[in-house]
Amino acid sequence: MQATLNNEDIMRIKLVSKFFKGFADYSRICIFESLMEGEKTVTEIVDFTGFSQSKISNHLKCLRESDLVNVRQDGKYIYYSIYDERIKLILNTAREIIENVSEEKYNCMKY
Repeated sequence: MQATLNNEDIMRIKLVSKFFKGFADYSRICIFESLMEGEKTVTEIVDFTGFSQSKISNHLKCLRESDLVNVRQDGKYIYYSIYDERIKLILNTAREIIENVSEEKYNCMKY
């Protein structure tokens, strides 16, 4: 007999799905890449990524609301950093996994 998902399982799975949506965007991954070495201002993130200030601000809002980045104000400057060091582990693990996957395999994906 196969077990079925209960409401608690469904809620947990939905939360995990929402968590990974924070990583499911090229722009947000670029923001994470800029923050891997430490906190940065929006201007520094813009300089690193080459994206517009408004685009970075919109994505940072999403990442803040998802508890994936921290915000710290120092005078007129606002600094962003990765919320939890384990997020760096997730990103580094993803890098390791894709190291052995050819670009051709990624180009044929339909999602």
